[in-house]
Amino acid sequence: MSTSQGGVAQHQHVTQPPSTTDQPLTPLLTDKKPFAGALRVIALFRDIQAGRITKRDTQVEFQLAEGEYGHIERTLRRDDVLSGYVQDKIRYDYDEDQCRLFVRVSTETHERFIDAVEDDIRSQLKKIRNGLGRKAEFAQKVHPVRLTEIRFDASALSSKSKYEPDASFRHEDAQYPGVIIEVAYSQQQGRLGQLSENYILDSDANIRVVVGLDIAYGKESRKATLSIWRSQLFDTTDGPELRAVDVVMDEAFRDDEGNPVDHPGLRLHLSDFTCEGLAREELGDEDADICISGIQLCRYIDAAEGKVGRALRTESLGNNVKKRKRSETPAEIQSSDEAKYAKQEERAAKRADYDVDYQDKRSTKSRSD
Repeated sequence: MSTSQGGVAQHQHVTQPPSTTDQPLTPLLTDKKPFAGALRVIALFRDIQAGRITKRDTQVEFQLAEGEYGHIERTLRRDDVLSGYVQDKIRYDYDEDQCRLFVRVSTETHERFIDAVEDDIRSQLKKIRNGLGRKAEFAQKVHPVRLTEIRFDASALSSKSKYEPDASFRHEDAQYPGVIIEVAYSQQQGRLGQLSENYILDSDANIRVVVGLDIAYGKESRKATLSIWRSQLFDTTDGPELRAVDVVMDEAFRDDEGNPVDHPGLRLHLSDFTCEGLAREELGDEDADICISGIQLCRYIDAAEGKVGRALRTESLGNNVKKRKRSETPAEIQSSDEAKYAKQEERAAKRADYDVDYQDKRSTKSRSD
């Protein structure tokens, strides 16, 4: 497979780089109290649910302590209303190895833009499906799998790590999507690199390509950039090493004023949409390109932004029209319920504090004896 396709079979000989300590990509929220991080996550969920979070690009990263993610899951299981809201409106990734939880709230601009990009790719796949030969048969098996959880552990039920990409495409015979698309905001730009490594390395390169689209919001800049990571094997002194390589990195296709710049845009291969072995079996030497120009990407962003903030039409019924609602309505969380859950979480934290103090005192007493 050619270098441009970034296949895993492509090897490069490199000198083994010195080991470094990874630094947090964003400020992490930490606290020494047991479950304090979990309580902050639940509090953020409730604030978003209640409409108290007004920032349209809410993205927060939490550094959790051991056991805190389990406390979050238990809290959601006992609150069906909050759990349903989180599943529907809030996406969050959790890296079990790093104990990091990243919360992101979708915006209308975000959703409209990713929908346009996904629809463009889907339309190009449809054209290939309508053709003849192996490419058409292959494309018939590739489908978008948007807003689905991805877990990489061999026993998925025991793994707590999970990811919810903005968009992805998977071959129906493959476990993992071949192409993942993530839209980030300027303040979270660095996280895309970390996320792409998790996708590619943890999937053993079954995820072939990660596309990052970074949109700057605000009056200061309307810049938008494109990044693309591909899997690649390197020959090192310690043997073959799999890496996520940034073949395109932060290349602008829209400037600070919101004008399109001269950029080729996004280019994918049909073979990218599944793992390398399956693509080779079904496509052989055949392949096809799927492209979205930089100008077209700009149009999609402009259209998404144009729908937000403008006056929208609404009509009112006449004064003689009466409205009647059913007597039974879906259960809603009342302020008293919120207070009850907050007290339950506070009691859980206090019990954890007591358990720690009690164990410390027992350990001290044992040593003195």
